[in-house]
Amino acid sequence: MDEGLISRRYAKALFRYAGDRETRHSIYGKMKLFQETAARHPGLHKALLNPMLPAKTKEELLATATGMQAAGQEIPALRQWICLLIRNRREMHVKAIAMMYEEIYRAAYDISRVTVTTAVPLSTTMREKVEAFARKRSEKSLEFVYKVEPSIVGGIILEVGSQQYDASVSRKLREIRAEFLKK
Repeated sequence: MDEGLISRRYAKALFRYAGDRETRHSIYGKMKLFQETAARHPGLHKALLNPMLPAKTKEELLATATGMQAAGQEIPALRQWICLLIRNRREMHVKAIAMMYEEIYRAAYDISRVTVTTAVPLSTTMREKVEAFARKRSEKSLEFVYKVEPSIVGGIILEVGSQQYDASVSRKLREIRAEFLKK
């Protein structure tokens, strides 16, 4: 079966099962935390794929990766969904499902993701200016993701939805190089 189809179905099911906005928002936060955890710990995916690992251990791994093991962080709908996922042997799709849940959530609540890429981390003042700039250009609610990418040398790349504002030094250098090559 197609991984995209599986991830969409399970993500939609979780979104619907969560019911109210507050629970959906909590699960959205847990899915973002899972993505971060999975990126930091590549062994997590290998552990979930291990057929020798008991289902209960896999459930606990997923609960820990989503931050539900901390006191007061349990979300019954998410716990039941994790159990369903393990029972149906869909744990290999959990990363794609988490990404799809985030997409569905942002679409349902009209949230646009803004990716801000800079060569060095931005100061608080600069972050506020960038956020004000992006908010002027979008009617949606915005969620900001900051990336540090030294290869852009300097400046900023701002992606708002499908639009990209590239004011990086590396882009400018590429343009200058192209001009020199023309002549």
